Amino acid sequence: MIRRLRGQLVEVGAEHVLLQADHVCYEVLVAPATAERLTERPLGADIELHTYYYLYEEQARSTPVLMGFETNAQRDFFEQLIQAPRFGPRSALRSMTIPLTTYAKAIEIGDTKTLKSLPGVGASTAKALVAQLQGKLGQFIGAEELAPVAAGEAVESDAEAQAIKILQQLGATEQEAIQAVLALHASGAELTEPEAIVKAVLKR
Repeated sequence: MIRRLRGQLVEVGAEHVLLQADHVCYEVLVAPATAERLTERPLGADIELHTYYYLYEEQARSTPVLMGFETNAQRDFFEQLIQAPRFGPRSALRSMTIPLTTYAKAIEIGDTKTLKSLPGVGASTAKALVAQLQGKLGQFIGAEELAPVAAGEAVESDAEAQAIKILQQLGATEQEAIQAVLALHASGAELTEPEAIVKAVLKR
């Protein structure tokens, strides 16, 4: 299983890159946002991608496919997406045109309008994503696109940690409390007191 690939950037297309690693040149499919960022890198630059490998079945032929992501968080999120019924790896990858945290929040709050605006995501797929993944993506809300952030690491202050405990005392589950605080943090709110954080969460 190929889980990480490092090499020199040879070519960047709309949905793929070519990486030269030793004497082998790999074609790696990437999300549109990743391809756009990589066009800013000079050819020959040394880059590393977190990869997902699968066999594409077409009639009687199997084709190996390698997909690349800038961070572990992006790959983990992608692996969640493909759990939705009839949402294959290629479709899931092409749909990743918006920031990770925006995509995750849309699923968490059931925002099918945003989901349907993504390439390859129709009404039925949007509903399937919400039904399959709602309540499971809290760790990705507030995650930086270019840096993997786990849920525990995203809670940056003691005030946020205390606010999570207060929300639990008010009846929220730990996961719900974490998601709410991360979403508030991602909105740009700069609150330093636990009580203020709780009040802001309850108003959202």
